[in-house]
Amino acid sequence: MDSPYISLIASLENVYGKASAAGFGSAVFQEPVDMSAQPDAIAIKHYREFLGPKWNAERAAAWMSTWKTVYARPKDSQGDILAELASISDPDAKQSVGLLTEFIENASAGQEAMAAVFNHGDIVDLSIHSIGDGEAMSGIMVTALFSGGHTCSLVALMD
Repeated sequence: MDSPYISLIASLENVYGKASAAGFGSAVFQEPVDMSAQPDAIAIKHYREFLGPKWNAERAAAWMSTWKTVYARPKDSQGDILAELASISDPDAKQSVGLLTEFIENASAGQEAMAAVFNHGDIVDLSIHSIGDGEAMSGIMVTALFSGGHTCSLVALMD
């Protein structure tokens, strides 16, 4: 049975791109998961997939050096992803928010797609992470877990 979130996530993919191992730009990762899965483990898995060959034994520590949760949506609260992104106070992550909200080809479509996915009432866990290599590359990642056992991550990484 198809997840009810597939069509919403497809609109996000239309703006930010499908899952990719490019390690640069933006991409959307989604998959069905067991509800016992740890949301941070899912986010790190998607981060590693996005980095593809750039993630190796020699660089793993660098890629994780900037990994940190900069926002966790309170349980049982209705989210507003655009307000949540705007409220980030971490200076490095704050600089990367525009990669998702402003510095894309169709910013209004991106904001609408993010709201449709990440404000959905079935989300049981949502976190925003700062990512990068500790040098030139920096970015941001939003990961959500839906009550129906589906996850979606939006990642943006630039130099």
